[in-house]
Amino acid sequence: MGSATVLEHFALPGVDGHPAVVAAARIAADLLVPHAATADDAAHGVDPAHLDVLAEAGLLSTRVPVAEGGHGADESVDAAVVEQVAGACGATWFLTTQHRVPQALSRGPLPGLDGYRAGPAADRYRARLSAATTRAGIAIAHVRRPGPPAVRAEPAGTGWTFHGAADWCTGWGLLDVVMIAATTADDRFVLALLPARERPGLRAGAPLPLAVMGGTRTVALELDGLTVDADDVLAVIDAVAWRAHDAARTANATPASFGLLRAMLVALADLGASRPEALDAALDLAPRAAALRREAYGSTAPVAERTAVRAAVTELVVRGAHTLVAARSGSALLRTSPEQRWAREAAFHLIQAQTAGVRVAQLRAFTGRA
Repeated sequence: MGSATVLEHFALPGVDGHPAVVAAARIAADLLVPHAATADDAAHGVDPAHLDVLAEAGLLSTRVPVAEGGHGADESVDAAVVEQVAGACGATWFLTTQHRVPQALSRGPLPGLDGYRAGPAADRYRARLSAATTRAGIAIAHVRRPGPPAVRAEPAGTGWTFHGAADWCTGWGLLDVVMIAATTADDRFVLALLPARERPGLRAGAPLPLAVMGGTRTVALELDGLTVDADDVLAVIDAVAWRAHDAARTANATPASFGLLRAMLVALADLGASRPEALDAALDLAPRAAALRREAYGSTAPVAERTAVRAAVTELVVRGAHTLVAARSGSALLRTSPEQRWAREAAFHLIQAQTAGVRVAQLRAFTGRA
């Protein structure tokens, strides 16, 4: 009864019955949830066959037209699919979300992004990325850092040479291609789409010893004179335009955060069968979660307001995780218990695509100064 009440707060009439959402819920329950602990563990990791199942169901291509291998769905359906996957298995969700930017860029400039010029790799990979028969990772987080570029692009004939280090590349060995960003001397970003394997000038480190999502095979890349042919360029983008677009995009609360929050609140409500105070806590937190979700989805508010909402969401995710740990008590710390994994995933949602503005807003949310 309690979990049903929690789920009512998260219901999306007209969306939950969409074939993509129904398929995501089924795959989440039957496949992802039972293997989530294994996927999180670096010794095992995400099963590539699970990515195949999601791709074959069109769930890596929700907004792509049906004729091109997707569902032709709108933003609300896409968000609901992400919620289902992220709430079931954080590691699998994070691998699949890597694919989104290269897939979108191969289909043309992102909405609101000026200064975009498509490269030959967009035509070459568009059909495969759209249908997710080829799956992509990204190594672009370094372009958010202030200071000198972490990866530099120097002209070399009709192509480029990349030099530097990309500290974060998720899915190495699990995904097919990787999009690497490098900065030119005149402040443009060259986005190269390359096979996700070592080659002269490109070396991957060992998987990073992450406290959460260790099974995503996240590595650092070293680029020492990496040759990027003109045909390997996915796009060249004005860096100022990209930064503005990125700041606007990362201000948004993510559907993945709401997916994790829903999973935890349902578990908290279920625990109420033996601990009524757990159900009380779930019923207190669920309306707040639903209100933030309504405020976040489809918002056209200024960046500062959306950033504040994202901060409030991630603070609530952390609070929900710790509430569940407290309710479950000592067994929540067992490695076999989902509560400890969810608490670590909650911490991950704080730093995923975190900008300086997001960080400031999060600290204000935690200190009650928002």
